[in-house]
Amino acid sequence: MRALKDENRKIHLDFHTPYWVKEVGAEYDAQELVATWKKANVNAATVVFGLCACGNAYYHSEHAPVHPGLKADLLRELLPAAEKEGITIYVHFGPGINDRSVIEHPEWAMVTKDGARLDTNGGKDWGWVCFNSPYAEEWFYPQLQDFVRQFPDVAGVFLDMVTYPRNTCYCGYCRQRASKLGLDMNQPAELAALWDRTIEDFMSKSRSIVKEVNPEMGFTSNCRWFIGGARSPSLDSIELEAPVSWNSYHYAVMSRYIRTLGIPHNAQTTRFPKNWGYFGSLNNEVQLTYECATILATLGSCCIGDHLPANGKPDQAVYDLIGKAYAFVKEREEWALGATSVPYIAILGDRQRMVRGDMSEMFGHQKPEALYGAGLTLLEGNRHFDIIDDLADLEPYKLIWLAENISLDKKLIDKMDDYIQRGGKLLVTGGGLWLNEAWRSFLERAAKVRWTGSGDLSGEFIQPIGEFAEHIPDTPMFVKGRFPRWEVQGAEIVAEVYRPFEDIDPVVRYSHFHAPAGELAETPGAVAAHYGHGTIIVCAASYAEDYFRIGSKHTRQALLNMADFLLKPDERIVEVQAKTPAVEVSLMQKPSEWILHLTQFSAKRHTGNTVVEEIPMRYHIPVVLRPPTPPKRVYLAPEQEELKWEWNNGELTCTIPQLYIHQMLVVEFDG
Repeated sequence: MRALKDENRKIHLDFHTPYWVKEVGAEYDAQELVATWKKANVNAATVVFGLCACGNAYYHSEHAPVHPGLKADLLRELLPAAEKEGITIYVHFGPGINDRSVIEHPEWAMVTKDGARLDTNGGKDWGWVCFNSPYAEEWFYPQLQDFVRQFPDVAGVFLDMVTYPRNTCYCGYCRQRASKLGLDMNQPAELAALWDRTIEDFMSKSRSIVKEVNPEMGFTSNCRWFIGGARSPSLDSIELEAPVSWNSYHYAVMSRYIRTLGIPHNAQTTRFPKNWGYFGSLNNEVQLTYECATILATLGSCCIGDHLPANGKPDQAVYDLIGKAYAFVKEREEWALGATSVPYIAILGDRQRMVRGDMSEMFGHQKPEALYGAGLTLLEGNRHFDIIDDLADLEPYKLIWLAENISLDKKLIDKMDDYIQRGGKLLVTGGGLWLNEAWRSFLERAAKVRWTGSGDLSGEFIQPIGEFAEHIPDTPMFVKGRFPRWEVQGAEIVAEVYRPFEDIDPVVRYSHFHAPAGELAETPGAVAAHYGHGTIIVCAASYAEDYFRIGSKHTRQALLNMADFLLKPDERIVEVQAKTPAVEVSLMQKPSEWILHLTQFSAKRHTGNTVVEEIPMRYHIPVVLRPPTPPKRVYLAPEQEELKWEWNNGELTCTIPQLYIHQMLVVEFDG
């Protein structure tokens, strides 16, 4: 099965064209489009010719809602031209946002809790269609079935926006289904169960329609990248949207989850500097190259989004840009494709409930700020890491971080207990798990403390002590949240807590924000303890969330000090002394080799979206690797330049001479 995995330099060609556009494809020439792609080093494309978000199809059919202004059969002309040039074609269907269906059937539109319909608002907004309405059976499934029968040899089908926007859907169809299933939509857990059931049923039915015609045709959907959702049995592969212009952390963190799941994957960015379909704008060459470099370093397989104008003629300037980025990728993909992450440090995340805009406060799972904050801490600390979920194998990892988790399944406790007893290292931040009786019992036992309750203030000050305070100013740092209280029963205190001055709760304004630090509290801020052959640190402060919100290097350093205490020098399989938070580290492996990727991020000041225009050169970066066997060759890629290195007592040391955007260090082993 191809399953969207065999091509690395892909284009996602949007073509969301409103039904009122009079002439569509008037200048379309499939041969010209394919030739443009070929020149730009493109070897695959997902084309929005099946069903766009405006609700239109772009191939002639008696069953599909063909765009009324269509002048040429875009898909039927494209397929033979692409096949001739060896470019693989996947086809996009947009079931979640579908303007035309809600215009013709307003009763199918999603409805917010206050009763507002998510129709197109006279063409100003997208039209969201409810999956529990007759839309699926009467509109979408018949078109998909007709499509795969007409085009049984396309490589795969990509579904778009199979999700729920925030505060939806409360339409009559959803209420009827909830009642039939015995679910109360006013209860968050039961509302989430309705969403899960609805979306998975829709995905499963859509997939079966595709596979009945061609079992080898790939099937995937976006909006399923979140922890837990990416394990949907309906997915043959995962595509993770990656634009840095959205923000500087989403892709960098979540790609490190997707790569652990063992299914084919790639990542999408766009040629637009702001967002999809922002016509009249073009990404910086440096930024697009950097984005491709981060994809190579984490997921390997690249996709760049474009949007074809309504006339069907590609913009040559767009493909001049893409061609340069894909020349960069082509030169490096030999070392990136098919590689897997070397297990080292893992952040273990709660299973999430994904809507358009997270609702962790409603569903009681770990906040995205905590997950992203933990990822940014390690990313900007030049650490190699993965994100894992509760189904992952813990054993390969040297250190696991529970970053302000709330809803981890108690079935995981026995695995975690065994992991530490066997020599694993555990870092726990925040107070969420202490409120769960089963997890509290385990943490008390492992950390050698007794929980005495949660703090009575909504924020306190924490100050690491001893070796945990290295490179940190000698002053308490404020962190929001209710700190757990512990009575020490054999643990080592590694951080202290200071209450606010005169116990003034931070919910009350003192000057601009909260009161300054006051008296030393009787409870510790963090403790360390040995448990079996392993070690655990529990920290009362929600450090990860705080790092996401505030970004203080001292918070990051406190966390890195804890990680370094847990991981003794001979356990650190990779150390990169970049001395800057700008360098990202990813250690991948293929048979008989390790590939160390260094990429460098540098954004300029901007009032809106993230913009990367210039990246400085960095020189002489020391690297230490501790692979399982002695190396036989160490070189830089793609230059294939041999590098001077030393091997001593299981430790490989070398220096990367320079880093601009991306550099790979390849270590080959015997065998």
